[in-house]
Parts: sequence; C-alpha cells; structure tokens
Amino acid sequence: MTGRDLLLGLTEVEPEFLAEAENYPLASARQRIFRRPVLAAALIALVLIFVGCAYVVVSETEWFQSFFAQRQEQGLSEGQAAYVEENTKIIGQSVKKDGYTLTVESAIADPYHAYIKLRLDAPFWEKLDADQYVGDVYRQEDGSFEPLLSVRDTQQVLCSVGSWEGMDDGDPKDNSFQIMLILDQSLAAEDSLFKAGVPYQLHVHGLSKYYWDDRKPDEQITDAVFDFEIVFDKINADMLEMIDEPITISRDSISVRLTSLRLHTTGVYATYKGRNDERGFFCLIDAVVVLRDGTQVPMIQGAITTGESIWQLPSPIDLDEVDHVLLHDGTKIPVPETEKSPG
Repeated sequence: MTGRDLLLGLTEVEPEFLAEAENYPLASARQRIFRRPVLAAALIALVLIFVGCAYVVVSETEWFQSFFAQRQEQGLSEGQAAYVEENTKIIGQSVKKDGYTLTVESAIADPYHAYIKLRLDAPFWEKLDADQYVGDVYRQEDGSFEPLLSVRDTQQVLCSVGSWEGMDDGDPKDNSFQIMLILDQSLAAEDSLFKAGVPYQLHVHGLSKYYWDDRKPDEQITDAVFDFEIVFDKINADMLEMIDEPITISRDSISVRLTSLRLHTTGVYATYKGRNDERGFFCLIDAVVVLRDGTQVPMIQGAITTGESIWQLPSPIDLDEVDHVLLHDGTKIPVPETEKSPG
C-alpha cells in the first residue's frame, strides 16, 4: 500500500452520514498542513500545576502524559504512562533568528507518528497572542516542497508538512507559545518510517501566525530558517494482529469481511473484503481499543481506500495491555489466544 493508493480522510464522519452510507459521496484526496486545535483551556495544567500560591513546572514526561490523557479524554493506563516515561526524548535545542527563538523541547515517536514539542519565544515586548503559529511551506526550484524532516546523513526526505497544534499555556499576553508538531508517516514506505538511532534534521523555514476569527490578520512573522537535529533513542515497532481468521462486521447496510486488524502503539491498520469501493471503513467507525484495566482508546479515522483503512490513536498504547477492540454495535474482537502474554 502506498500513499497514491489511499485517500486522505482526516476528519471525523458525522453520525447523520451513516444512515446514508450507500450514497456517501467520496471525497477527493486532501492533505492537512495544520488544523485548529481541539484541546480546551484545561491544557494549562500541562505546562503549570498550581500549588498554593506557586507554580511548579512539570517534567517533559509529565507534560506528555497529561497531553495524551487530554487527547483520549481519560487518564492513561499504567502501561500507557510507563510507555510515555520510557520513550520521551529530552532534546532542548534552541535556534534564535530575527529575535525569535524556536526550541525543540522533547519528542516521542513510534515508526508511524512523531510528536515533537516546540516552544516559540519572541522579544519581551511582543505578545504571542495568535491562536496558532505554523511553519511555512516553501516550494523548491524543482517544484517539490522543502523537507520538514529528512535524514541528515543521506538527505532523504521523510515529510514536507505536519500538523501544528497550538497549546494553551493560560497567558495569551506573554511572549511565549507552545506548539505540538505531529508528523504522520502512516502512508510512507518502509524506508521512510521513523527509526531509532538515526539523525534526523527538522527544518523549519519561516513562521506565520493565524487567528480563528477576524480580530487580526494572519501574517508571516519571520522567514528565517531554524534547523535542528533529532535522534530517537527508542522506537517501538511491535505489532499486534487481532484477526486470526476473517470475521464479518457490519453497520447499517454495509457489511465486510475483516481480514486483518493490526495494532501498533499509535494506530491501527485494517483490511477487509466484500466491497469494491471505499465505504467499508464505515463498519469500524466509533471502534475503540479496550485495555485490560478498562481504559478505552478511540480509533480516529485517518486514510481510506478500497479494502483498506488507517486509524490513528489519540495516545500511545502498550500492546501487552490490549484486551479487545470494541465495535459500535458491542461486538468484541479479543486478542487471539496465540497473541496473549503468559499469565
């Protein structure tokens, strides 16, 4: 499966479309460069914890644990918290250009997704009050986009765009702004997946600010280049196959034979038969991965094509904790006996 085989469908499907699935108009391919943040002001707690009359800065590990808990809208399981603790990479690199300092604070990744935590600092007299600050996308002379992430030693381009999400630090009138940059390689070839021990170059050329209303115009704040080196110490490439023999799943008038449901730490890949169009993914809408302690991690629609679909998880999971996948109609797909850990 390659990127050309898949249609990028990065928005959730509204419930009213389900009843009309047979007449669902297929969207053209589209690519997300950035999206409006969905996290509420509760993310203040990710940066500062209020204790009495003092603020205590949390560790990078604690920050990521809180970030992922907010994304899955419930506390992390013991295994999830341990996974984040073991895989958070402290980086702490800063580049200052045109009075702006961009810092790569920390990151966490598996082969398919990298979460890179950034901080933008402006001169003390400039207040960073925009809703979003996003790296610009530049075309090169050959028509391709400048790489956002590449392999430093070989210059192999991994990706040219990412999802930039603004983090609310509780003070819109200060000169600092936190950003979560999410890089998605779910559609990439094997040699373009994230790997441990490889020096990557993060290349940010220009920064622009965006507002979600008309109170101020969107504009570029600098066209300076910010380059960083990132090396992931640990990359968990484990997979868990939930299907040992095909099963029939359905929703409304759509039915398919599910032939594979492979889980990795940040996503799910499904294959199925029985339809000659892309609508088979409807059978997996609203599915969740259920962990042994009852934690439910929702599967979020990513890319779809005929017979295949990719789903994102809002937080990493420990595959040893997986108990079953729960479908919208209550159907449970348990971990096959051959895949269960002893004891």
